[in-house]
Amino acid sequence: MSVQRLLDTAFARPALPGARAGRFDVADMGTGPWKQFLLGSHRGSGRTGSWDEQLGILWRRVVAECGVAQQLAAEYDIGWEQLPHETQAVLAVAGPGDVVIDVAAEVLATRHADWKRERRYARIHRRLPADLTGLVPADVGAVRSGLLDENDFRASDYQDPRERFPRWVRTLTGTAAYLAAAHLVPADLALDVATTAPLDEQTRAALRLPAPWSLVVHEPVTLHALEADDDELAALIDAGLCAGPQPAVLGALLAARPDGRIDTTSGFLLLSSLNDDGARSWALQSAAYGDHAAGRALYGYAAQLAFGRWTPPPVLPDPGLRPMSRSALGRIAASEAGRAGAFHAVRVLDFTPPPEEPSEPRSAPATSRGPLMYGTFRRAFWSPGKRIGIRDSTGKLVGPVYKDGAVEGVTFTRERRFFRRTRIRPDLPLAPSTAVYRIPDPKAERR
Repeated sequence: MSVQRLLDTAFARPALPGARAGRFDVADMGTGPWKQFLLGSHRGSGRTGSWDEQLGILWRRVVAECGVAQQLAAEYDIGWEQLPHETQAVLAVAGPGDVVIDVAAEVLATRHADWKRERRYARIHRRLPADLTGLVPADVGAVRSGLLDENDFRASDYQDPRERFPRWVRTLTGTAAYLAAAHLVPADLALDVATTAPLDEQTRAALRLPAPWSLVVHEPVTLHALEADDDELAALIDAGLCAGPQPAVLGALLAARPDGRIDTTSGFLLLSSLNDDGARSWALQSAAYGDHAAGRALYGYAAQLAFGRWTPPPVLPDPGLRPMSRSALGRIAASEAGRAGAFHAVRVLDFTPPPEEPSEPRSAPATSRGPLMYGTFRRAFWSPGKRIGIRDSTGKLVGPVYKDGAVEGVTFTRERRFFRRTRIRPDLPLAPSTAVYRIPDPKAERR
């Protein structure tokens, strides 16, 4: 199933478990109800030019970073930087003597060994659950290797125009995913991380990513949950519709500039659907940064990478003289370090709740319509200036944090902290989320 068909299907009906889809694959840009989800009303911040131009910029970068650009210069005297990447998908170039060089195949060849390594390990470690729940760090390799198959690594003649764009995007995203540092968001944090409230401008400006490319993976969160406003998200949570067989997001791939700032040329959401046989498949789809659904999610992932605490991967056990043998991989897969992601160098998000702060007395607003009857949810968000007490060498607070005598820089400092989704007024029931429709009376309409 193409990304366009996936999103057309997802947004063409209410947020209910949808029918299973066919083969999942990336597609060229067109029009459809998914456009608002991926791009917003306007192009995201940092975006200029057409969609192909944005991918062309990243394609030029990936070919250089994987070493193929240098290979083209050394072997064929082809200047990769001088080719017109922003006006066409440069998948193949003509070398000396009319030799056609399949650049996409050359790029993927640099990742082939890593792909085979992860795929082999995934088969030994375990079979992924069909619904992709219960993911552990060692499963990241299975998810990443599932972005490509053996046919992608073979040279193409590019005779079928319909295959050019999907091959280009798969090569770009698949290669970048293998250049990326891998991160896993635990299951209980997936919904909050994917649906984080929009960041303030100061927090966006302070974002710095830990690596040139970062891959974030988590359990499925439905597209409807990402798209929902606060009230709709509360209703989806109450109805248990934030996970299930619907089209979903499994994470994202983010790029950084040399100074660590986000490369807002484009981000990539890891979109997933159920196949006809009940198994999930997935692909990375380009999306714009911004205040729309996909853009908010990209910024939410970036904030976790920038400000969150990630446990480093454990040390890989000694694989012995035959590191790729089945017995060696089996020992690693069965080890605690292997399950914790040592084989793929996976970092895991380690969330520590922010320290409590005294609640402020609240007076009823002047426009109050009376006492509240229902509770609700407040979505997860980043606080730009949470007070954190300064402690001495023994771990004791040196002074007050909120009371009289609190002095910033002396008794407390400010940090950005992540607050999880919170139930507001848990003593009150949630508002009814089921709409009741009345069948119109034909006789009344004629009167």
